[in-house]
Amino acid sequence: MKSLAPLFILLGIHTNIYAKTYSPLLANTLDGQAISSQGQVTYLKFWATWCAYCIEEMPLLEQSYQQANTGYQVISINIGFNQNKHGITHYLNQNGYRFPTVFDSDGSITRQYYVLGTPQHILIDEFGNELYRSALFTDELASKLTELQGRK
Repeated sequence: MKSLAPLFILLGIHTNIYAKTYSPLLANTLDGQAISSQGQVTYLKFWATWCAYCIEEMPLLEQSYQQANTGYQVISINIGFNQNKHGITHYLNQNGYRFPTVFDSDGSITRQYYVLGTPQHILIDEFGNELYRSALFTDELASKLTELQGRK
């Protein structure tokens, strides 16, 4: 079977060609906390525990979460495909990750944001407009997040 990695990389190369405006994300995290993207600049990361690139990038997601301050919020979204809450919670706890994580058990959030592969990074503004999308954590995404730190 051929690797799908080139397809995911192709889909994630810079991306305002897919720029959209989204309804606010309203969900509960794995620990039952309500979370929303409404009125906030939000960095969404779609991932799965079986995705090697996702796992490799998780320390960068934690670092982004720790540095966000008031400039943006981080929401991790596990895509729910071949996953379960217990396994995800165990993985996050085992690695000391503290960012809020939503379990997309039915795939509705993944579909709402037109995510076709993992990892997927999406940065949206406070009005739900897509600012940036990439399959991998790029230097450009890091730069955009740095610009947002401490903003408000």
